[in-house]
Amino acid sequence: MEQESKYPPAYWEEYGSRIISELGLKKTAQGEYHGACPNCGGKDRFWINQKDGLVKVHCRQCSDFQAIADRLRSSSLMPQINEKPPAPRAVDHFKSVDDGQPYHLRKGIQLHGATLDGSDVVVKIINAEGKQTGSQFISPDGKKLFNSGFKKDGSFSVLGGKIDGKCYIAEGFATAASVTEATGRPCIFALDAGNLPKVAQIVKDKKPDVDLIVAADHDEKGIKAAKETGLKYALPPKDMDFNDLAQAQGAEAVRKYLAKSQRTKELFVPIGDLEFKKPQWIIDGLLEQNSFAVCFGPPAAGKTFLTLDMALCIASGKPFHEKPVKQGAVYYIAGEGHNGFARRAAAWSKANGVSLKDLRFFKSNRSVILTEPETVESLKETINKMAEQHGPPQLIVIDTLARALGAADENSTKEMGGFIAVMDDLKDTYQATVLAVHHTGHGNKDRARGSSSLLGAVDAEFMVSKWDTNKIEVKFTKMKDAQTPEPMNFLQMEIDLVGADMQETSSIVLDYTADGRPDKQTGLSSKASLLLKIIKENLKDGWVSDDIVRNFFKLRCGQENEGTQRTYYNAAKKELRSEGEIVEENQGFSLERN
Repeated sequence: MEQESKYPPAYWEEYGSRIISELGLKKTAQGEYHGACPNCGGKDRFWINQKDGLVKVHCRQCSDFQAIADRLRSSSLMPQINEKPPAPRAVDHFKSVDDGQPYHLRKGIQLHGATLDGSDVVVKIINAEGKQTGSQFISPDGKKLFNSGFKKDGSFSVLGGKIDGKCYIAEGFATAASVTEATGRPCIFALDAGNLPKVAQIVKDKKPDVDLIVAADHDEKGIKAAKETGLKYALPPKDMDFNDLAQAQGAEAVRKYLAKSQRTKELFVPIGDLEFKKPQWIIDGLLEQNSFAVCFGPPAAGKTFLTLDMALCIASGKPFHEKPVKQGAVYYIAGEGHNGFARRAAAWSKANGVSLKDLRFFKSNRSVILTEPETVESLKETINKMAEQHGPPQLIVIDTLARALGAADENSTKEMGGFIAVMDDLKDTYQATVLAVHHTGHGNKDRARGSSSLLGAVDAEFMVSKWDTNKIEVKFTKMKDAQTPEPMNFLQMEIDLVGADMQETSSIVLDYTADGRPDKQTGLSSKASLLLKIIKENLKDGWVSDDIVRNFFKLRCGQENEGTQRTYYNAAKKELRSEGEIVEENQGFSLERN
């Protein structure tokens, strides 16, 4: 008890918001603020709450409350031994927590050089020469006033240190405070959206070497002001500023959203500033990173089977039929129901020996109309939120383009142009590849349906067509900045499945034929041709055992996973039987014809 008396009490009103902001704690439904323990580091095992007006700390991992308090004191987040405590205030349980509470406490921020005049926060405002031009007075309810005769244009305040290195600029005081507290970097308080571009220009003229980033409010005025500066800018979630984000999700969320800063593209750029690099592929030689591609073909040609194959390879990191991929998250926008899509994915999983569990592959529950600005913004907000946990998209698939157009006319150059602008926005925002699935034209089966402006806009285009009963060809009709790939041919292989209802079913996967076309004499898939070759090589007296053939097949089929080997082996046997190439007898094989 004697030791405890040396430490002044930590009143919630004085220290609660500072601890929450500095440690990036998040509020729970129980009114507690959770996060990593400053003493033991236990993730989400530490929390603080308010009791009788005081800060109470807890940790289920270390339970060392004295050590936690010492850590907080070392960071000035609790009163020091010799610090005179503020007079405690009476707790009125029938009064709103915001009533009369100073603005900075209500906003969960520090004063950063501002002062208190009663319950009003007073912020010193300066000009480009560093001379004070006036003050802003912020009442507890957030009302903001300037002193009489104050001229706002070009005036500002700086929080968090001198303008040097990386700095931020924001509209409001609370926003600027949240940014500097989350990043440890200075942030300029520009007073409002209208004044922000003027202040940004002053800073650029005075400090041309400063890396200045706009921490914009996510509303129409905020975005307009950010773009007017010509600087890189970052946005919080829609209809929020960075203080809203800090209070809702903590400092870490502020840092994540600030890291997504983007630049408004200038209309012209000097040719000497242009840079080039060799193509960066997400599927080697087929799909380039940060590009817009279209896969088109007639109904039932196998477009979705091919696109899903590509997408699952990228999500899992598995080579796409021996072509290396760049692994990353996939966001697949599809209008069709989950059942058929899930069967196709399960068949791919079984055939390739790759589990779908924890795969960074996400399918939409419905179509997304990408010609409606509000829907596009909602899509981006959803992706942004998911990207915090799963990473930004490597590939975004639109299946199909017709569904995504909604009521827009695909034959209209103007309306197709609007869709193309959205595709460009998605790929530029996320530096991702956008792949749209489309149909062939009504009169011309060799081109994608609709306005020809689509072909002019895409970086790559490939056509999927079906020939024979189970064979498809993929032919590239455009490759903007690289050599056009040779056509690829696949056979549709049926995979037996058992569903969640324990009923037997099946779906299709694609099996690449190495020579571009299957063997003309037999028309066999590559795996069936391999199996037939092994059987012929090991025949003795016209017969070979199943064990010998199976072992050679495992060694030569190029699949490491036993389940995958077994799937291909059984499918190849079934194909050879149906083609009349082999006869199974006495746990082995003989040839039907020589």
